[in-house]
Amino acid sequence: MKKFLALAAISCVAMTLGLAPQAANAADRTFKVSHIFNTSHPVHKGLLKAKELLQEKSNGRLDLQIFPAGTYANYKDSIKAVRMGVLDLCPLDTAVDYYPESGVLLSPYTFRDYDHWRSFKKSAVYDKLLDDIGDKVGVKQLSLYTFGFRHTTTKSVEAKTPEDFADLKLRVVNFPPYPEAATVLNAHGTPLPIGDVYMSLSSGVADGQENPYTQILTMKFYEVQKYLILTGHMLASSGTIMSQKSWNSLSPEDQKIVEEVFTAEAEAIDEDVISNEAEMFRDLTENKGMIPVTVDKAPFMARVPLVLDKYPQFKELYEEIQAIK
Repeated sequence: MKKFLALAAISCVAMTLGLAPQAANAADRTFKVSHIFNTSHPVHKGLLKAKELLQEKSNGRLDLQIFPAGTYANYKDSIKAVRMGVLDLCPLDTAVDYYPESGVLLSPYTFRDYDHWRSFKKSAVYDKLLDDIGDKVGVKQLSLYTFGFRHTTTKSVEAKTPEDFADLKLRVVNFPPYPEAATVLNAHGTPLPIGDVYMSLSSGVADGQENPYTQILTMKFYEVQKYLILTGHMLASSGTIMSQKSWNSLSPEDQKIVEEVFTAEAEAIDEDVISNEAEMFRDLTENKGMIPVTVDKAPFMARVPLVLDKYPQFKELYEEIQAIK
């Protein structure tokens, strides 16, 4: 309890140290939002857009104070702080710990392509899922966005098949269902927090990792990895959550503004990621020296039932998402 009560004071410390460039202004209400990405990341840029829109739509009454790069708290502690009402907003990648069915969003090969993702976001399945996540986590779940399809990188092995991955130590995100990337790829999963990945790849603790182009670039993994293996095994997604305390304190009119703003934020992040993907690929392969490796996805997709057998609670929602055209 003491740990999370202390979070309330972190924002003041961060401002004192100059870690939060968006200082509170004369707005009637300033919401604190924490994230773990650097200021060049699409999520930070999306939040800057949200800040601008929130001021505009509220005629300056509402504002955001953004704490990037973990300067308020790390990913998990930020979520706990939002659930407690100590922090107003933060990203939530997966609600699997609170609502196991929702983990299918980050399960391998749930989404076929970006058109499938866009159709999903226009569906009744999506609307219900947002409500269900909010109810189960105890927050207001706002719109979801994507970081792009996750691909694999390796230091020395040009892996193209599940057999090629069999002896590789693959860094995976250290909470479910992200580690199932190793299941479909047939690698040895090595869960590590994002801040440890670069050094682990450099030192050989891990042979490879899996992430969207955005993270590979912004985290500079290309400096310690040689092959960019286009497995496209998982669509990375996240969304902004708001504390119930903050949400319930708003008038219906302001709730509508917040929903509109963070829907626009999510669309801006989607557009940024998707429209720049070809450019990021060229940057990684032509400027950063990575060697692209095209693979046949069918043998990896054939391993999806291994994940669904492990997480039977995913199956119903997986099938509903697959049925969306």
